[in-house]
Amino acid sequence: MKDVGYLILMKEDLGNFISRLSRLQKLFAPVSKGYNNFSFKEISPADEIALKYIPTILPPKKFFMPQQEPLLEFSTAKGLDARPVVEYEKMTIFGVHTCDLAGIQCLNMVFSVRPRDYNYLIRKRLIDIIGLECNEYCDEYASCCLVSSHMPSGGYDMFFTDLGDYFIVHVNTQVGENIVESIKFFEQAGTVHLEELKEMRDRKRAIFKNEVPVEPRFIPELFDRSFENKV
Repeated sequence: MKDVGYLILMKEDLGNFISRLSRLQKLFAPVSKGYNNFSFKEISPADEIALKYIPTILPPKKFFMPQQEPLLEFSTAKGLDARPVVEYEKMTIFGVHTCDLAGIQCLNMVFSVRPRDYNYLIRKRLIDIIGLECNEYCDEYASCCLVSSHMPSGGYDMFFTDLGDYFIVHVNTQVGENIVESIKFFEQAGTVHLEELKEMRDRKRAIFKNEVPVEPRFIPELFDRSFENKV
């Protein structure tokens, strides 16, 4: 299949898209938990999804690195018979912000070099990621521009950007192309759609500024100097 690049999905088709996506495999997305708290949970109807949300109670890396997991099973009946354990399931995560995408990409690099974390790497291969862009700050505590994570820079299979009546969708991997082939709600993006995306990103660059009065190149030194701090 040729590279489909950018597509559009009309807002009115989002519900049907989510419904069909949830039939392909387990689907998780951000939902409101009340009191301005949000969490990624398994969903099927689109009206559960919080398209505008602040950072969730636990970030989506919880699917890659569970808080608790068995690593080893062993028996002492006949000596020490031990074997490694990996618990995993195939799933799609919808609505991952660029800051979390950047964090997951960091984990991908760290756990892909020796000593490799095979539990993490196996889960990574089985989790499809659909990103969702923040067109403005999600809350007053965000520091995404400081670490250059306010713009999409990979780490996803598909990426949704809200442009009013429709989403413009970047298809980034073969997994994303397979989803497009399975769910027939997309149209090819035209020049006018790409121009609207560029205009939105230009407005965004004017909104997102370095949130902390420090140059990013000095951050590693600050961590080094604070390493022995009791706090």
